[in-house]
Amino acid sequence: MYKKILVPVIISAFLFSCKTTGTIFGNKIKSLSVEELNREISNNRISYQTFSSKSKIDVNGPGLSQSVNAQIDMVKDTMIGVSLRLFGVEGARILITPDSVKLLDRLNQTYLAKGYSYIKEQFALDISFTDLQNLIAGNPVFYDSTALSPGVADDKYVLFSQSAVYKNTVWLSPDFSLNRMFIEDLQQDRNVTLTYSQFDKIEGKPFAFIRSILIDAQGDFAANIEFSKVTLNEPVDFTFTVNPKYTRLE
Repeated sequence: MYKKILVPVIISAFLFSCKTTGTIFGNKIKSLSVEELNREISNNRISYQTFSSKSKIDVNGPGLSQSVNAQIDMVKDTMIGVSLRLFGVEGARILITPDSVKLLDRLNQTYLAKGYSYIKEQFALDISFTDLQNLIAGNPVFYDSTALSPGVADDKYVLFSQSAVYKNTVWLSPDFSLNRMFIEDLQQDRNVTLTYSQFDKIEGKPFAFIRSILIDAQGDFAANIEFSKVTLNEPVDFTFTVNPKYTRLE
């Protein structure tokens, strides 16, 4: 049950050519260095101290097909708070910190408290708290700016970021907004594809109001996320109180 609750929070064909990048004309883009592209990515990052959003999330996976409305509040490097509602009624509340995960299942009146590693265990994905924040904000994840190499495509910029565990192929639109990421687990047979569209400016930075996430592992999970409202650097009001009548699960 709790994995089904977490899926909307976390999940959140890659083809590229090997020819030389041309100019901006003829549906091609001019050649830029890795350093220049990384600088553009840095310039487009969503920066915040607090983040609040409303969204609709559609999730599909093994034994799971669900559509929920989500309120997500973040205090940078401190907490991620999520309220999931179905037909106007809150069904679950989640509080994630750098060292813990707490979940309230209001429908079944149960409560779960685990270490942050619970997320990694449930999804077999070594995602850090920082990456989880970036996933929600729409910034690159599994992205090591010190280990980049260039790729080529006719109408998009391509960068490869690789560690001992993951390889991330990043596509940027001609305006340098994040278009797609394909993240390969180099140690296990799984990958994650993230696509971004319907951009609008939030405090002068491009923000993708529509996202899709596909986790391809033993069983595929897919999520489509449509944001309807996003605010930055305003006070957040997220509380997490456990009803003493709820059953705590181990």
